[in-house]
Amino acid sequence: MIKKKWICLFLSMILLLTGCGGKEKNTGAPNNQKNSTQSGAPDSQTQGGNTADPAVIERMMADGIYDVEMEEKKLASPIKAGETFLGAQYYNGERLWFIGNEEGQVFCYHEEQGERELLLEEVQQTRRSAGCKWLRDEEHFYALNSISLLVLKTDGEKVCEIRPEESIRDIGLSKEGDVILVTENESRFSYVLQILNPETGTLSGNYELSDWFGIAEGAAKGVLVLDLSGVYDLDVESGEKIYYMRWSGTSYSPNMNSNPSYTFKMTEDGDMEMLQRRMVKEEYYEVSIRKINPDEMDKTPLVLRVMYANSGLKLLVTRFNQQNQEYHVFLQDRSGEYYGDFVSRTDMEIATGKGPDMFEYDVVSNIYALVEKGALENLEPYLAQDGIDRSAYAPETFQNLGREDGIYYAGYEMEGITMYIKEELTGSTPEELLDNMENCDEQVVFNSRYYYTQNKLLRYFFQMSEDFYGMVDWEGKTCDFSGELWEQILRVVKRYGVTDRNQQWEEIAASVYSGRLDRFAYEDASLLQEGMVLTGYPSEEGMTNQLNVAGLAVNAASGHKEGVWQFIRFVLEEENQELVLQDGRLPVNEKVLQAYVDEEVSKPNGCYPPGEEVYITEDQLEKFWACLNHARITPGRTEAVLAIIQEEAELYFTGDKSIEEISDIIENRVRLYLAEQD
Repeated sequence: MIKKKWICLFLSMILLLTGCGGKEKNTGAPNNQKNSTQSGAPDSQTQGGNTADPAVIERMMADGIYDVEMEEKKLASPIKAGETFLGAQYYNGERLWFIGNEEGQVFCYHEEQGERELLLEEVQQTRRSAGCKWLRDEEHFYALNSISLLVLKTDGEKVCEIRPEESIRDIGLSKEGDVILVTENESRFSYVLQILNPETGTLSGNYELSDWFGIAEGAAKGVLVLDLSGVYDLDVESGEKIYYMRWSGTSYSPNMNSNPSYTFKMTEDGDMEMLQRRMVKEEYYEVSIRKINPDEMDKTPLVLRVMYANSGLKLLVTRFNQQNQEYHVFLQDRSGEYYGDFVSRTDMEIATGKGPDMFEYDVVSNIYALVEKGALENLEPYLAQDGIDRSAYAPETFQNLGREDGIYYAGYEMEGITMYIKEELTGSTPEELLDNMENCDEQVVFNSRYYYTQNKLLRYFFQMSEDFYGMVDWEGKTCDFSGELWEQILRVVKRYGVTDRNQQWEEIAASVYSGRLDRFAYEDASLLQEGMVLTGYPSEEGMTNQLNVAGLAVNAASGHKEGVWQFIRFVLEEENQELVLQDGRLPVNEKVLQAYVDEEVSKPNGCYPPGEEVYITEDQLEKFWACLNHARITPGRTEAVLAIIQEEAELYFTGDKSIEEISDIIENRVRLYLAEQD
């Protein structure tokens, strides 16, 4: 704790002395607002080519920042009427297509020569229909479906048929010629890679993957794996990996495109090449993915630092980079860096006039303090210049972060979070909820499916409070943790928090997110059957809901604020707001949000099994809107005090200290923290 305190003091001194790097000489206005005379509006600047400071490029390269670019080329399909596509494979350097027809034949189409080769005749229908995948090596053909794998000699003679306990998801060859199977371990929500002996049908090895999109012949050794982390060669026996591309910190993610990759490889240039199929129109595309380094492009690079980039944000970045001719946004996330180190590094960089051009709030320890120190650009003049109608967006889209003189944070997506609690325990105020919970004589736990430990449950009671129900006086810089409400919260939290002793007990509460209307309605219906009703989070004003808004702050030290504003303006545009829906988040644009809701209520709820036409009810729709409209953003300045409370209260939960003892410790630490804020 001493170390953390001195780091905070040191950063505060740097911010105070440096003014966070000072103001940039050229503030840069949006391109389409030249010669603006509006008071307070940023100056405009004509951009051309890569105008980034060479030192900035050098730092980006040293940090390993790069992007990947995806290009598609539509292919002429060799599939004729009455035929079925059975997969594709890179084999001996060329791409092969496997095709089945209604006469029972299976063909191999050699794309380079444009010729067909008849492989087998009289193949059973289940092995030449959609959903079956074919592969070949020097001696065998392999016909795979989710139930079994059929191994045939090249003359059609059956060698064996394998039916593992787990469903088979994929098959491929390793660089060494081994046949690799991917099976799904449903109990562990993972995938297992095993080596097949085609003559005996036996499997060896048991390498586990947490996710998987495809396998192919390795570029240097082993098998090439495509998953959420990147593309790499994997030695199935030793687990050794050779990465060629990582998706973390780039604008690409394999789940951005739901179409399957039927085969892929690494090229001599270090690019990845894939064959993909569009199911609806039965179209085929060659997809190329290549690395882009900041020093090899004509556009000026902008760095956007985030804790984690979901596919919605990646889609926004990809579309911006495709359409904008002056700037290219490079994403930078924490990747494998420890959370605390990532935040501390960002704090230090911004404090010394460096850091990313723009960032999300969770990559810094206290975004409110940065505003006070002048580290963030005021977006008010940019909004005024472009005539952006704020009423067209959710009220929380543009935030002042505690300063009344401008806008310092612009949201682009949001989601509501609420809590459902057993109806007999819920209340309209925190006091009613606490009384009902304390007077309950059943053996129950708060929430086990999201593992609400005592520490996490303590946060539930305080995270939406502005002053911890009067326990903290921010202006007077005093605090009092000795009242009955404080002690009652501790008693209830100790009793209802999840531990090894009670995690099997019946739970009284469940968290519900409103990022998707159909999922929200489904959860509502399920929880009502369990006797839970929408309750929300405790606060001084009663029970409320929480609203998370992902957005962007602009580093005042950025040398390219014009480009940053172009990106912010881009993500706010109506047609681009639709992209956030693809990742289970809600747009901040009211028109796009309403259109999404109207579409959802007009069709059966997609969360139910096929054939069940269950529609979203008026009551569910009303609750959904309540989770958004009757919600607040978590107070920012309370986080440090809440961290102190959580840390010290742990000694009460473990039985090491009494309520009185930990209350005294918390009071002393909070008073010291409040005094340090001067």
